[in-house]
Amino acid sequence: MCCVFWLILNETSTLVCSRFELLHVLNFDSVRRRMSVIVKSSAGEYLLFCKGADSSIFPRVVSGKVGQVRARVEQNALEGLRTLCVAYRSLSLAEYEEACHQLSDAKLALQDREQRLAQAYDLIERDFTLLGATAVQDRLQEKAADTIESLHKAGMKVWVLTGDKMETAAATCYASKLFRRSTQILELTKKRTKEQSLHDVLFDLSRTVLRQRSLPGLSVDCQDYGLIIDGATLSAVLKPSPESSGSGNYREIFLEICRNCSAVLCCRMAPLQKAQIVKLIKASKEHPITLAIGDGANDVSMILEAHVGIGIMGKEGRQAARNSDYAIPKFKHLKKMLLVHGHFYYIRIAELVQYFFYKNVCFIFPQFLYQFFCGFSQQPLYDTAYLTLYNISFTSLPILLYSLIEKHVSIETLKRDPTLYRDVAQNSLLRWPVFLYWTCLGLFHACIFFFGAYFLFDNTTFTSNGQVSHGNRLHGQPGQSSVVKDQLTSCTQLQIYDQMTQHQVISIDH
Repeated sequence: MCCVFWLILNETSTLVCSRFELLHVLNFDSVRRRMSVIVKSSAGEYLLFCKGADSSIFPRVVSGKVGQVRARVEQNALEGLRTLCVAYRSLSLAEYEEACHQLSDAKLALQDREQRLAQAYDLIERDFTLLGATAVQDRLQEKAADTIESLHKAGMKVWVLTGDKMETAAATCYASKLFRRSTQILELTKKRTKEQSLHDVLFDLSRTVLRQRSLPGLSVDCQDYGLIIDGATLSAVLKPSPESSGSGNYREIFLEICRNCSAVLCCRMAPLQKAQIVKLIKASKEHPITLAIGDGANDVSMILEAHVGIGIMGKEGRQAARNSDYAIPKFKHLKKMLLVHGHFYYIRIAELVQYFFYKNVCFIFPQFLYQFFCGFSQQPLYDTAYLTLYNISFTSLPILLYSLIEKHVSIETLKRDPTLYRDVAQNSLLRWPVFLYWTCLGLFHACIFFFGAYFLFDNTTFTSNGQVSHGNRLHGQPGQSSVVKDQLTSCTQLQIYDQMTQHQVISIDH
């Protein structure tokens, strides 16, 4: 297989076409953060070209303008550009044959194949000569900043987990309004842990974020901190250490710092580290509901680990979308998905659950009261047909319709005011006080149904002088059951109508 490289020589500004034969491809993986090819030139020279992250290329470079390229890479990263470094190595015939032998043995291994391939790649990819670096502008998707700002207003904590350089990721966070100019950035990176021990850095950051809580007259909401942590430091935080106290690790200190930050940026993350972050948050004492969203294969493990996984169908392929719970075309659609559809879904389900408790209390409690008036004979208060149809049709169809069409606030209002989502996030409609309210309401209505019918049709078969009572007045269990049925059905329909009317008034008011 052959490929053509077009090269421009700076000295003479002439265009030269060179032909190379592609011999081997050392595929990219998220651990190495680089990929390589071994080619043979038309002159018979063997070359290895490698591209990858600067952190994986620079330590393996032995010659080239490293300082100049490193400075340029950092400058491009500060401008928000995604950078890659390119290097090469000349191979002698003996070195090439040795590399072929190592790759062949690793690919044919029946056990630990991936590990042996990684070892072979590590032996081959060394002693590079630095060629230069590339910088590509990776623009934010449309309305990405507006979406993130809306999520913040809705009371959600947003974390960014990326494999990019810290400078590139930080610039992106500022552009997307995840970090603001007033945000105080706290760094928990490998560079800082070289100057201080990890133990000291963690406790310094913990004191910084907790200091404002102890100051009088200030609330925790006034704090505006942003945390930046890289993959190497995260591995040290998650690893048990004898220096830490309590649980034997730094996890709780790290989580305490994150709780007091408005946003967290995790850079230089491997895919498995992204999943570890999500798992760590899920296991924290608050047990929050986590949502992970991504667009590439590197995000699959994170999406699978979260409670809710969302994949974006885009240029990075469809692997994330295929492994997600929901798939969306663009990041901006997350706003409507959560703040509108999520809001409506919660309200409808909450009302449905509460109403089912209410209607069954109304239905069963009169039967309980009736046992005191029938000598505990287990005589049913309702006929069998009504017992069957009550839940199937009389009370299920109305609440089903309500759960399908209920919109207590307009869609535009929910988009315009993300703070309305806070009540949903706090589970305000499925708390114990609300449940007790519906239960007590059902008991109150059940008593009215039963005793209202009891006193309204309180007559006996025989009169006081022993004569048999005649007339068209309803009496006995069938009449009482009929009235209770009518009142139950009417009240349950009115309860739904009352709820729908209240929500329509709210919508009109907005």
